[in-house]
Amino acid sequence: MTMSAQLDQEVADRCEASKAIHAAWNELTKAWSLPIIHTLGIRDPARFNELKKRIDGISSTSLAERLTELERLGIIQRKVYPAAPPRVEYSLTAKGKDLLNVLQHFADWVNRWSEEEAKQANTTSRGFASKNH
Repeated sequence: MTMSAQLDQEVADRCEASKAIHAAWNELTKAWSLPIIHTLGIRDPARFNELKKRIDGISSTSLAERLTELERLGIIQRKVYPAAPPRVEYSLTAKGKDLLNVLQHFADWVNRWSEEEAKQANTTSRGFASKNH
């Protein structure tokens, strides 16, 4: 295989990997997915109405749709207890807990850079104010 063909194959492989990453990102960043994962990460298992109370602004329809989708993706599990009426609880799977760790690193990154940007904005505005007074 020529050097050019090897590079072409490497680029193709990276593009395929990127497609999988982009597809996963698009699924996870649909409305309400991250708040549901975060809420279950704080305390699980949780029942439907518990989640609805703990996630400000979510409708029953949106919560039901996202729970179904996250279950399909293997991020949460739905457990039905035989009772009258049936009791249903939702919790993170091992995959969901692993994702929660990734999201914590992302949150740390957001917080670090938000603080840095706030410091820079504060320094810039103080410098501007002192020059004008």
